[in-house]
Amino acid sequence: MRRSLSVLITITVVLVPAVAGAPVLEVSDSAIRQGEALAVTVRGAPIGVAVQFAGRTWPLYRTGGVHRTYVGADARTIPGTYRLRVVEGSRVLAQRTVTVARVAFRQRRLRLDPDKEALFDPALVAEEQRKVSRALRVLAAEQLWEGAFLVPTVAAPISSPYGVQSVYNGTVRGFHRGTDFAAPEGTSVRAANHGIVRLAEPLPLVGNAVFVDHGLGVLTAYFHMSALSVQVGQRVRKGDVVGAVGSTGVATGVHLHWGLRVNGIYVDPMPWTRDGAP
Repeated sequence: MRRSLSVLITITVVLVPAVAGAPVLEVSDSAIRQGEALAVTVRGAPIGVAVQFAGRTWPLYRTGGVHRTYVGADARTIPGTYRLRVVEGSRVLAQRTVTVARVAFRQRRLRLDPDKEALFDPALVAEEQRKVSRALRVLAAEQLWEGAFLVPTVAAPISSPYGVQSVYNGTVRGFHRGTDFAAPEGTSVRAANHGIVRLAEPLPLVGNAVFVDHGLGVLTAYFHMSALSVQVGQRVRKGDVVGAVGSTGVATGVHLHWGLRVNGIYVDPMPWTRDGAP
């Protein structure tokens, strides 16, 4: 009896330090589709860790004593199985396997007037990218949103879903990074959830634009509006008016383009209106 007790105590002393020092990695799902996101939580990791997934390095936000972030697969992510790793420099602290499934996105062909097509000038594209990057340089490290996200226009049909391949005047211009709503001009555009306005200004391609920071790298974008109703730094609540539907920038008609950006990757916003965040 004494020998058994002695062995048990020895095993316990050896195992406890190893378990206590290992970061715990939690993911909201092990399989997503192109256009979807997943939540990542890391417990017991040192400051300065990051996440690697699908060929990118994703930031982790330290909040409430743990590290959290969201990662996504956009319409261009190659389907397959990926390692999601928590890293400190070159050292892998924890990892999980995540599968990305293919979605059969369709194609849309659009005709643009010459003045609209001219907005694809590389200098204007670069200008817009610089303004957006500068505005989104600092983001909230804590979750600001609550519950499911709102559709930003009331009773407006979807005119173009997320992910379709966009062909303008015979030239492929990438995939559609959000959802378009065919609402009448001047219709109020509402904030999809609580957050902080990080950008509110006219941009060359997306027209009058607003970005709302919801925390943890999650932002919603509202494009082509006829008017802006908010200012940079303003805190908005779910349902607050941020602007009005229009046709500014590269738009073939009056509509609202609504996007959801997860740490730099645009994913399909519609699942967030039904099920909330992953």
